[in-house]
Amino acid sequence: MNMKALLRQRKVQCGIIGVILILIVIIFLVTTQLNKVKIDFKLNDNVIEYGSDETGIDWKKMTVTNGNKITVKELDTKKVGLIDIVFTVCLDDTCQEFNEQAEVKDTKNPEIKLKKETVEITEGDKFDPASNIESVKDPIDGDIKKSNDNNITKNGYIITSDVKTDKAGKYTVKIIAYDVNGNKAEHSYKVTVKEKQKKPNTPINTPTSNNQGNEGGIQSNKGNSASGGNTSQEKPHYRTDISNTYFSQINAWRKQNGLEPYPHTAEAQAEADRRAMELVKEYKHDASYEFSENIGHGGAGFDFFQAWKASPNHNGSMLERTMFTAMAVSVVEYNGHWYAVTSFRCKDYY
Repeated sequence: MNMKALLRQRKVQCGIIGVILILIVIIFLVTTQLNKVKIDFKLNDNVIEYGSDETGIDWKKMTVTNGNKITVKELDTKKVGLIDIVFTVCLDDTCQEFNEQAEVKDTKNPEIKLKKETVEITEGDKFDPASNIESVKDPIDGDIKKSNDNNITKNGYIITSDVKTDKAGKYTVKIIAYDVNGNKAEHSYKVTVKEKQKKPNTPINTPTSNNQGNEGGIQSNKGNSASGGNTSQEKPHYRTDISNTYFSQINAWRKQNGLEPYPHTAEAQAEADRRAMELVKEYKHDASYEFSENIGHGGAGFDFFQAWKASPNHNGSMLERTMFTAMAVSVVEYNGHWYAVTSFRCKDYY
């Protein structure tokens, strides 16, 4: 065989070997691809609670995947908003990374705890609205501090109060708290200011007739001959014996007319006592905005109850069906005169 034929034969052989090698590579690649594990992954729930511990998040419940192990790189769940998450998902010995976005949301409101739901104090007592607060906290960030800024909307709490420690009545204290992300919580409690107990007055020359004090503008000098108070009294003083009688007579009059009796409250009594003393200095109507009143002024022993019954307006107050919720009567005696007040608590102010 000559040289040219030999070279031609070797080229053919090399070509065949090359083709065989290429086929082997192709077969290897195809086989490898066929044997490669395919991993599917989808983030189904992309909301993460603010402050969550990443190690405690159940990613399998939040994702759809055929993998059997899911890990994530370090997360900052103390920042509200969108965050990037790199998931590593492994199936058998094959692992693959997936880049997804999730949103951190703060859905938990602050928690306000009180020592008591209702507080009682007495007129003249010192009162701090914050003293009944046990704690104001955020479930994640902890204690929330009190603020003096009434316009605050984040990271603090404020207190509003209408409590008047010098006036008997029922009041409300409200606490409004905001966390660092603006979540808001409110809680309130009731404060009852009780009337300060007055020193009892010894009745002087208690009248023999059952006279009562009621609302109205009755003024009379009749009845001076009836047994009444000592005309030489230098200081005005309460006649609880007379006012108690008036209270009973008014309620008996209501029952006689098919009406429920008015209950007595310390708040109404405080109003009546205040007004009775004021009448000694200036005889005029001047009830607090939440009260209506009948007033009377006359000589000791004068029967205000009968006078009020004879007056359509005053009698209407005593026999009112729906406007009032409570009643109290007060009578002050001064220099032989009685100053009587019946205070009716208006319904709309409860």
